[in-house]
Amino acid sequence: MATDRVSLIHFDKLSMSPAAADRFQKALDALEALKLQDRYAYLIAPYLGDIADASDAEQLATALEQGLRVVDELLAAHSVTKVKADEVRQVFNNAGERARAELPG
Repeated sequence: MATDRVSLIHFDKLSMSPAAADRFQKALDALEALKLQDRYAYLIAPYLGDIADASDAEQLATALEQGLRVVDELLAAHSVTKVKADEVRQVFNNAGERARAELPG
């Protein structure tokens, strides 16, 4: 990811709890491993942050749904391949599972 964009994404982590920041970093690492074009990774990353920082099941479900919708839109616009879209969906699903496991209640 482009350096200025990475800095902004990492700045977002400052407002998160340490546990949420850790979940966000794991999701960012998985996203970076997919080697998407910077503009797409930067578009997706904030949704991963919202998932990591969700404070209840409703927020988590909304963030996950919004992130997956972005992936669907990228696929529909032929910005990513079906294989790459599936890989990004897996990043979202894994991020959601990590966040869900740490939700109170």
